[in-house]
Amino acid sequence: MTGQLKLLGLGLGLLMLHALGTAVLPAGARPDLILVFALALGLRAAGTKALVLSFFLGFCVDVLSGSPLGLYAFLRGTACAATRLFDRALYLRAPILWALFVVCYALADALLMGLTLRLLVPEGTIPWSTILLRIPVSALMSAVLSVPLLSVLQRIDAEAQGEGGWTSLTSRVRS
Repeated sequence: MTGQLKLLGLGLGLLMLHALGTAVLPAGARPDLILVFALALGLRAAGTKALVLSFFLGFCVDVLSGSPLGLYAFLRGTACAATRLFDRALYLRAPILWALFVVCYALADALLMGLTLRLLVPEGTIPWSTILLRIPVSALMSAVLSVPLLSVLQRIDAEAQGEGGWTSLTSRVRS
C-alpha cells in the first residue's frame, strides 16, 4: 500500500473522528482534527498533493457542517500552505515547537473563521463572547493531538520513502 493511499485513509479516518467529535463532545472541547492534519501535511515535501488533500478534506467538512461551501476548504488549504512557509523559517518538526505552532494557528484560524462567518452570514452567527470562550480549549486539544499525528505521518513517510514514494519528513533538509 502506498504512502499516498495511507494518507488518504488517515485523512478520511480523521474526518470521521471529526464528525463524531462534533456530535459527541461539547462545543468548547472539540479538537479540529482536519486543521491539525492540514497543518501536518504542510510539512510534506510533495506540496501540491498535500494541498489538494487539505482542500478535499476541508470541502468534506464544509458539506458535513453546513457552513458556507468552500470556507473550510479554503482555510484548510491555507493552513497547509502557511505551514510550508513557517517551516522554512522555524523547522517545525520538534514536538514542543510543533504543538506551540498548532495552538497559535488554531487560535488564528478560529478567529478567522468567526470573522468570515460574521461577514458571510451575519444573522446566524455565534456571539464573539461565546467564540472567545471556546477557542482556547479547542486549540489546546488540537495541539495535544497534533504531536502523535505528526509521528504517524513521519512513520508513513519513512515507509513511503522505502517504496520510492514521497520524500520523507525526516530526510528533508532545512533550506
